[in-house]
Amino acid sequence: MKKLLLSITLASCLFLTGCGEKKVELEKNISDSIKIDEKDAALVCVSDYDYTELEYVIGSKYVVWVDKDKKVTKIISSEIISSSDKTKLDEFENYLSENHEIASQYDGYEYDIKRENNKVTSRVEIDYSKFDLQKFDEENDSVSSSDINLTLDSVEKQYVSLGAKCTRK
Repeated sequence: MKKLLLSITLASCLFLTGCGEKKVELEKNISDSIKIDEKDAALVCVSDYDYTELEYVIGSKYVVWVDKDKKVTKIISSEIISSSDKTKLDEFENYLSENHEIASQYDGYEYDIKRENNKVTSRVEIDYSKFDLQKFDEENDSVSSSDINLTLDSVEKQYVSLGAKCTRK
């Protein structure tokens, strides 16, 4: 009888703990896992935001190339959002898709969004020799006119103001 009770108790414990949704351990410093070729880049910025209490973390990496006059020619960025909440991942994935879709209508703007397991990853590449930032600004009212001529200093200042740590190459 004791063996039967012990078996039932053990089985109940396994059932009760095994059937609940398993919490995913959120990765810290998620930007460390972002790989972008930095060859000939002028600036690399990374940021990590820990919203564990809201069940998600965000890591970003921005790699910036400039011409001889320190005007930005290209930016590649990647962002990873990790969450144990599928609804939050749905929201992030939809938000990123909608925002990047608008910009992708302009030449020189390419993006890719992937979702695997408990992560949404976005990668954006902007080639400013093709992307008409002035036209984008006029049609979308998204940036101030003073930001039309992006320089290394202005881009670095923007990323730092968002909490990124930047390193000049």
